[in-house]
Amino acid sequence: MKKLLFTILLCPLFSTAQNYLPRFENDTLTTTTGYKIYKGQILQLAGGTSAAGYFKYIKFHPGLAKNNTFSLQNSRLLVNKLRNYKNAGGDDISIRIQGIVTYADGKKEETDIIMDFEKAIAGSGGLPAELTVPEAFKTSLPQTMVAETKKQPAAAEPKKDKAAGNINNLLVADEIKKLFELYQAGALSKEEYEMQKKKLLNRQ
Repeated sequence: MKKLLFTILLCPLFSTAQNYLPRFENDTLTTTTGYKIYKGQILQLAGGTSAAGYFKYIKFHPGLAKNNTFSLQNSRLLVNKLRNYKNAGGDDISIRIQGIVTYADGKKEETDIIMDFEKAIAGSGGLPAELTVPEAFKTSLPQTMVAETKKQPAAAEPKKDKAAGNINNLLVADEIKKLFELYQAGALSKEEYEMQKKKLLNRQ
C-alpha cells in the first residue's frame, strides 16, 4: 500500500519536473529559483567561502592559467558570453561565463570563469552565498521543514481504525510530495530527501 501510494503521487512529478529548471536557452540561464543570467548583465560576487577565502563554486577557466579566486572578493562581473552549460544532475552542474571583471580596487580585466550557479546562489553547509542575488531568488535548506519532521515522532495508536489510517497515509504522502518539490528545486540534496522520506514512511 505504501509503495503504491508513493508511486502514484510521484510519477506525474517526475514527468513534469524533468523539463523545468534550471535551464539554458536563447543565451539566457534560468536557475531553479527563477534568477536569470544573460549577456549584458552585471553579476555581484560576494566573498569566497573556503577557509582561506577562496571561492568554492566560482573557478577560473583552466585556459586562464590562474586559480587565485580570492581576488574576486566583492567584485562585479559584466557578462559578455555564456557557454558550456552543464547539468548532469546532482553536483554536476555549471555554466561558463566570459566577461569583464571589475575588482574591489577598481581594476578591470577580461575573465573567464566556471560557476556552479545553484550552490553559488544558495550557499552550502550553512555557508553564505558567493553570488549576490535579490532576496526573492535566494534558496536555503528549509529549516522549518526539518524541524517539523523532527518534532513529529510516530505516535502510539493501538486502536487506529481504517479511516484514520487512510487519513494518515494521505498526510504522509502530502509531506513526501513537498519534500520532493524541495529536492527538485535544489533546496535538499538527494541524501537529505531520502532520509526525510524514510522518516515519513516509518511513521505509517
